[in-house]
Amino acid sequence: MNRNDVNRKTWYLLILMPIIYLAVSVLVVFLVKNNGAYPTGSDTMYHIFRGDYVYNSIKEGSWYPIYNSMWYNGVEIMRYWAPLTAYYMALCQMIAGGGQLAGYLIFVGSVCFFNSILWLIIGRKMNRPYLGAFVGLIWFFMPNNLLALFVEGNLARSLCMIFLPVFIYAVCEYLSERKRIYIPIIIVTFALMAMCHLGYAGMIALAVLIYCIVYMFQQGNKRAVLEVIVSILLGFMVLGIWLVASLNGGITSLDNSENMANFFQKLVVTLNPLDRIKSNNSHFYYGLAACIIAVCGIFLGYKKSRAGFVTAVVILVCTTTAMYPVLSLLPGSQYLWMLRFISIALCFILYSFLKWDTLKKPLVLLMCVLLIADIVPSLTLITGGSLFTEDNKISLSGMFSRYNSTSEDNSSDTSLIDDILSLNMTDTSEAEDRINHTQNYTLISKAQSITGQRLALMDASSLGAMGAWLTADWNNGVPAAFGAGWEAANTSTNIANLNKAMAESRFYYMFDRCEELGNDTVVVRLSQLNKYTGTLDKLDEAANAVGYKLVDYNGDYRLYHLDVNGNWGTISTYEAIGIGSGASGISLRFPAVEETDSYNLDDYTFEQLSQYKEIFLDGFTYNDKEAAEELIIRLSEAGVKIIISADSIPQDKRTHTQTFLGVTCNAVKFENGYPEMNTRIGRVYTDMFPQGHTEWNTVYLDGLDTSYGSVDDNGLSLDFYGTVKNDNIIMCGLGIMNFYSMTGDKTVGRLLENMSGLTQETLPQRKIFPLTIDYTGSTITITSNEDNVNTALAYHDIFSTAQNIEKKNNLMYIQKGTTVINIKVPYVWQGAIVSIAGIILSVVWVIALGKTGKSGKNKNENI
Repeated sequence: MNRNDVNRKTWYLLILMPIIYLAVSVLVVFLVKNNGAYPTGSDTMYHIFRGDYVYNSIKEGSWYPIYNSMWYNGVEIMRYWAPLTAYYMALCQMIAGGGQLAGYLIFVGSVCFFNSILWLIIGRKMNRPYLGAFVGLIWFFMPNNLLALFVEGNLARSLCMIFLPVFIYAVCEYLSERKRIYIPIIIVTFALMAMCHLGYAGMIALAVLIYCIVYMFQQGNKRAVLEVIVSILLGFMVLGIWLVASLNGGITSLDNSENMANFFQKLVVTLNPLDRIKSNNSHFYYGLAACIIAVCGIFLGYKKSRAGFVTAVVILVCTTTAMYPVLSLLPGSQYLWMLRFISIALCFILYSFLKWDTLKKPLVLLMCVLLIADIVPSLTLITGGSLFTEDNKISLSGMFSRYNSTSEDNSSDTSLIDDILSLNMTDTSEAEDRINHTQNYTLISKAQSITGQRLALMDASSLGAMGAWLTADWNNGVPAAFGAGWEAANTSTNIANLNKAMAESRFYYMFDRCEELGNDTVVVRLSQLNKYTGTLDKLDEAANAVGYKLVDYNGDYRLYHLDVNGNWGTISTYEAIGIGSGASGISLRFPAVEETDSYNLDDYTFEQLSQYKEIFLDGFTYNDKEAAEELIIRLSEAGVKIIISADSIPQDKRTHTQTFLGVTCNAVKFENGYPEMNTRIGRVYTDMFPQGHTEWNTVYLDGLDTSYGSVDDNGLSLDFYGTVKNDNIIMCGLGIMNFYSMTGDKTVGRLLENMSGLTQETLPQRKIFPLTIDYTGSTITITSNEDNVNTALAYHDIFSTAQNIEKKNNLMYIQKGTTVINIKVPYVWQGAIVSIAGIILSVVWVIALGKTGKSGKNKNENI
């Protein structure tokens, strides 16, 4: 067969395959729509919510809505999470006629189609049209891609999967061919992926770096690798208009080290094809077939295709639990969520499979069969169960039966593809019925009907993003204290403490801080509470103490309501204040302790602090030690009790010792648990140290005026608790406060209560005052009849006002009168400069490179 015949057939393939891909995509939508469970995925409704918000904002004339009042007491919903997915979801919703669920179905179908079509084009460019068409057909269905879409609900990552093959192809081909046409493709596709999911784009960049290192060992071409890295950096730069604001605060300031540990698993799980059946497809799965291809490619393939296979295997090894201790030592390791790299590794494998054009046809076909067989068990994520359920059999037979007719009169018939395209995706009534049932059973619907200002759904996110969406967007949506994508919330620490309070049965704190956050309605999911006798009585008791009344309940949920109308704020008086990184943990145990924003003692005056009866210092800092000591002594002499966690006393810069007020902290280590404590309330026997903290490094104290507590260690009596200077200054070592925060040990709790005089039931005094709050375009207008009112709105750096506003505990306080707040896009000029510079440098870079590489060589026309 001559080359012209082959080219003619591949052009036919380019016409036929998109039709097949379209049919497959619509079939996928049909199966998802009828699987009895959609929309599934823990984060799916987060993306649907953002798409719906952008869709409705554009309808109202706002093309870039930066502030949303419905989640997290107000959140910058487009700032910290990349915006492209939200706009794409809005486009899908528009195509669906405004229906959110129908828009989701269109999203699924379109991602399936575009995932396929780009592999077809790549295969044609690599002179592997038939294999490229096959890879395009299976890419969407790769198990890890299905898991991301239908289990994690990470629609942003699913959208990235469209651009990832093109990016990998451009990088690999540029390294091989050095044609500058690939450079703008690298820049643009990387920028698009970063606009879908910035964190995932960073993971892709790291995977490419691994590939480049492998390539350098193999080819030794350092200059080409450097050019690729520069192109990726330019891809970041062109996003400056959004990226600069995103990187200032928000998710970049959070520690994700605990999350990192969850993204490693044993190799036998990652490669076990049967585990998906046992775990209901809930585990990350690399793919046994893909692994076999990669290993064969390393040992049997040739030089051009080997680097991608090696990269994929390196990534596989890095996903194992054995690698976690190693990778956790690297700088920035908290972002190495290695199981998220699996789809990137699979893309390298499939590209290298296409590149491996010396592989014999029978082996190519065998590997294709293995890939298909490996996909089949994951198809239940689409169907919601067995692919061949009775409902699906009936529905599919109805769709295809008339094409089996032998009648000669087919004049009234349309083609199969026309029939598939006419599938009605806007009829989402079955899904809506299921969602309405969930909303009613969870008491969210009843809660919406009585909420005047804000609703707190205390379910520890057990409903995933569905709960937040049901609260704020479905039917009669109301503003919510919670939401989804909490890393972007300015009140993230507030809501984290609320969740801790519920998990640890700190109900007085929970309801009190719900009031502080402006929630007149609270729904509690009982399954998330610690199960012990009297839990419901304690829950109702705490609610009543704050002012909430039980309105409705069922076996799983309880609904509480505060009798107040419209918008309102609070003026609060606390008996105590906590200063330092450990203060929030103290407040959690003693609600009467006020949380603060600054850890530095120099930021507080005597006049401010003398208003409190007690001050807790835990994880505090200072600039001037003498001034800090003088302030503490002066406060104690004025009758204020100061309780200091000695473990967190700042280290002296000159002597490298921990000393404060003449007391020296000396290091000591305990194994498994504390020795018996001799205290002024008697002998104290504590629980064992928490898991992961069997070695407890802490301090005992020298220089106390009066000792109230000591332990015996190796025949020595070590003081850990007592007074200094006067009876109002109390120091406590042994990490007692931290231990109590981690364990809630009741005996240590009694010891701390003896120090302070506060209890878990002591609440701050809060008075409710009415507010008028009006949202108009990019302006918030608030009117108050009182000074120093907590508006219960999260404070943001995008707020601009001529009036006096203040930030306390992440919330905004205003003064008497009318406060007009203008909402502005942050860092717009700085971001614009970076973007303009990125675009100019990209153009210069492409021109400067020229055609530096060798010309492409003719490749064999294989399948």
